[in-house]
Amino acid sequence: MSDTCEQDETNILGRLLWSFIAMAKNQPRRFTLGFSVSQNGEVYVYLCTTEKVHYANIGVLPYCTEDRAQVTTTVRFLLLVYMQLPKDTGILMHKAGNIPETFRTQDILHGCSIDSVSDLSDMEITILNGKARSGRREALFGPRSWIFDASVKSATETANHILKFHWHNDNSSEVFVHAKVEEFKVPHTPQLVGAIAIPARDGGSVAGEMILLDDAGKDIYTFFSRLQPENSYQMTDMFAGYFHALLAAATGDGRKFVLHRDVSVKNLLVKNMQPFLIDWGCGIVADIDIPRYAPKYAMVGTMPFMSLRVLSKRSNRSLIDDLESLFIVFAHCLWLRYGTIPAEDKKFWDGTAPSSDLLNFRIRWLLCESSFIKNMKLENCPEELRNLAKVMYGLVYPLSKVALYNIYEDVTDPQLATFNAREWVAAFDTAAASSKSANVTRVNLEHLRDRR
Repeated sequence: MSDTCEQDETNILGRLLWSFIAMAKNQPRRFTLGFSVSQNGEVYVYLCTTEKVHYANIGVLPYCTEDRAQVTTTVRFLLLVYMQLPKDTGILMHKAGNIPETFRTQDILHGCSIDSVSDLSDMEITILNGKARSGRREALFGPRSWIFDASVKSATETANHILKFHWHNDNSSEVFVHAKVEEFKVPHTPQLVGAIAIPARDGGSVAGEMILLDDAGKDIYTFFSRLQPENSYQMTDMFAGYFHALLAAATGDGRKFVLHRDVSVKNLLVKNMQPFLIDWGCGIVADIDIPRYAPKYAMVGTMPFMSLRVLSKRSNRSLIDDLESLFIVFAHCLWLRYGTIPAEDKKFWDGTAPSSDLLNFRIRWLLCESSFIKNMKLENCPEELRNLAKVMYGLVYPLSKVALYNIYEDVTDPQLATFNAREWVAAFDTAAASSKSANVTRVNLEHLRDRR
C-alpha cells in the first residue's frame, strides 16, 4: 500500500500515523512496519507495535539525477502489516460493523485457544443495530475493544446484554478488574454474566477476553437530553451514584483498590432511573501502600474527558483524576444541553485535537470559576445543576492554587486518606437544597449519605 503527502517532517509522521489508525479500525495487528522516502532521498522506517510507535532515519537513497531540484517533492509510504488471524482472536475481534447477525460462541471463536468458558457456550447471541456502540478501536497501541448491544438467548430466557471484546497486551484483564469491583461490592455496576479468556499465542503478550454484562441502558447525555427541566434534580442524583461507585472502588477493601481511568459520556449509563458505570477495561487494581503509577506514555482514558494530570503526561493517577473526568462529563452535558459550544471548539470534544491543544483549551476554559460558567453561557440552565457544577469545580480545582496549570505540580500521588468524601457529599446536598425540587427524595444521594 502506498500514499503521498507534501514534504514536511510533522506531516510525514502525522500522515503515516493516520494510515495506521485507518487500518486499525477493523483489524487487530501485532505490528505495522512502514517506510517513507523524503524529497531529499532520506529513508525512514516506522514500527507500530501494540505498545508504542518507533521510527528512525536509516540512510539516504542514491539519486537518479544530478539535479536534486528535479527530485519529486512528494513522500511515498510503503506499509507492511502483520495482522492477527481469526485463529488468534475469533472473527468478531476483526470487525466493528457488518458482523454476523446471530451466532453462538463457538461460531465466532472457532480455532481459538480458550483458557476458560463461563456460562457462555450454549448461548445464542444477536447483535443489535448491526455495529459496535463504542469501544477503543482506533488506538495505535494499548488496550483495544469493541462494545455491542446484544440480545442473548439462553436455555431459560432471552434478555438484552452488553457484549464486549477486550484485547490487551499488558496483563490488564478486565475480568480480573471486574471481579475486584464485585468483591468490593461497588454499587452501580452491571453484573458480569460470563466471560471467555483467549490467551496469548506463540510466546506473545497479547491476550483477549469476551465479556457479557447485564444491560445498563443508554448513555448519560441521551438520558439528560430527554429530561424535562422540572426533573433536572434527577441529573444530580445520577452523578451522586457515579461518585458513589468511583469512591467505593477507590476505597477497596483496605488493602487493594481500583481506579476506573476511563470516565466518559459513553461509560456512564442510565437504565430505569438507575446509574451504571461500565467499561473497566482501562481499570487498574493496585495496593494501598504503594504509589499509584501509570506509564508516562500511556495516556489512558477517553481524550476529551482526561484529567489535567493525564493530559500533562504525568505518571501519577488517583481517585481525583476519575473525579475530574466525572466533573468534565457533567459540565459537557450542561454545555451541550443549555449552552453553546463554539464551532472552533468542537474539535476538543470529538477527540480529534492533539493532547497539547486540548490541555491549553482546558486551562483557558477552566481558568477560574466565573469564566468557566460564563464561557458555557448557562443562563438557561436549572439553578441546581449550575450550582452543582460550581461546587464540583471548587473541589476538583482548589481555589487556593495560584494558577490552574500548577494544580498537579506535586510529583507525589495524593493518598486516599487525604481525600475528604464528606465535602463531595455536601456538594450534592448543597446543589439539591437550591432546587425547586428540594423536597424530592434523591435515592442515590440517600444511599451515598448512608455510606458515610
